[in-house]
Amino acid sequence: MIQERTSRISIYDPGTVDYMEALSFQKKVHSAVNDYSRGDAFIFLQHPDVYTAGAHYKGDLSSAVKVNRGGYMTYHGPGQLVAYYIVNMKRRNIDALGLIKIIQNSVIELLESYGIHGEPMLNEKTGVWVNNKKICSIGIGIDRFATMHGMGLNISTDLKKFNFINPCNFSPDIMTSMDKISGIKHDFNSVKDKFIDITIKNFEIDDYIIHKSID
Repeated sequence: MIQERTSRISIYDPGTVDYMEALSFQKKVHSAVNDYSRGDAFIFLQHPDVYTAGAHYKGDLSSAVKVNRGGYMTYHGPGQLVAYYIVNMKRRNIDALGLIKIIQNSVIELLESYGIHGEPMLNEKTGVWVNNKKICSIGIGIDRFATMHGMGLNISTDLKKFNFINPCNFSPDIMTSMDKISGIKHDFNSVKDKFIDITIKNFEIDDYIIHKSID
């Protein structure tokens, strides 16, 4: 059971946002969540094309943004649903593994609603997998009590964009998307809205406000 919150939760649904703008906003909110001066925040969006590198990546950073999440190099872009979880784990009485499990289970529940069977991990790797292909990458960062970053779910992502890197330290051909698996085009906003509802349910959020911009 998730501990009762003391502050209203913020749900952000701003559409398409530049990665650096979103990162700056994450950092600002993260600081306030760490200091107990505001409630947790959940951000759901997509980015223009960008490559980001996590803590485990030691290669060339000339074409990537280095960030304080776990993992290696990955790609974000149009058609990929990105969710950021800025959560005070002490207030919420949850650890990093517990948070990741809720994220994984929420993605799996979403996929099942579209007739896609997802698995929570492959060979102890985080993320969500379908037929040994990776459809969702997960990487969080933790400072003091609060988390940052989150997950990227490929809905209608251009998978060729992964060919320029080894996503999450795998061969590029391991990546897949909802469109590729099902052979049909999914509406991004419909998938996103359904995932927001699933997230609210699975994180037991009962007092929240939805914002249509980040500022």
